[in-house]
Amino acid sequence: MSNTLTNVKDIKVAQRALQPFMANLLPVSAFSTDFSPLPADKLDTVRVPLVGAPSESSDFAGDYSANADSTVTVVPVVLNRHKYKTVHVTARESAETALNVLETLVEAAAQQLAQDVLLDIFTEITAANFGSPGISALAASNFDYKKVLGLREACGNAKMPPNPRALVLDAGYYTNLLADDVVAKSFNLNLNAPAVTEGMVKRIAGFALHETTILPPDHAEKLVGFATHSSAMAVAMRYLQPVADYQQAGAVTDPQTGMTFGYLRFTDTRANKVFVTLECLYGFVAAKTDALKRIVKP
Repeated sequence: MSNTLTNVKDIKVAQRALQPFMANLLPVSAFSTDFSPLPADKLDTVRVPLVGAPSESSDFAGDYSANADSTVTVVPVVLNRHKYKTVHVTARESAETALNVLETLVEAAAQQLAQDVLLDIFTEITAANFGSPGISALAASNFDYKKVLGLREACGNAKMPPNPRALVLDAGYYTNLLADDVVAKSFNLNLNAPAVTEGMVKRIAGFALHETTILPPDHAEKLVGFATHSSAMAVAMRYLQPVADYQQAGAVTDPQTGMTFGYLRFTDTRANKVFVTLECLYGFVAAKTDALKRIVKP
């Protein structure tokens, strides 16, 4: 059983940190996942199910059990990744400001941890794993709705199931897509709508749409995004239960998605400092090589 936070202040800090952690990890929901606060050790294996297209319907011939199975594959994922981020405050820092310094630092740490985990997962998206790009290489200024339809066509040609599909785009490509006439005219006339005020478009051409800012401009394979079915990759996440004693230690998880990080608080009495560490135990593996179409720049 996972450890549980008991201190009210720690619970508050941890729950505030959960929001940026989830928000920055959201693109990983494009894949098949098994996230849980259940305790595990590094190098444990989690079996992640991939659900593909169902088999064809059958003409009834007196037996309902014939041709009953969908395409379900279980992929073993080794929890071989362990990232952490530690922050600290001194008694003086805490006393000299009206802001809750620790909360602010832990929120920023959660955001950075999620971005680092996501970037690590994206390293699996390579030509060796998923083949040629879905459309020709192009600059952000040339990415528009027609290019999205080109990706949709490439997914269809690969017999990728239409649902669930997702489109993950680097910020520059996402922004140029928002300026496309077709996309812009689809915005609700209500100027307070998320598409206008926040630049948020949740779905387009059958894809769940995600923006990311983590892809490096000098990416070795010039990756700027991808269109994917959930069966393209399997990702697992668990709680790494500490063996040492800490003042507070526990799993912090979202009950809906299962996204989880570990929270540790400890004190250096000699330096008069309070430390908080956030950590994430996870693993990932490429699964169906025809279920993802990369987008690259020239």
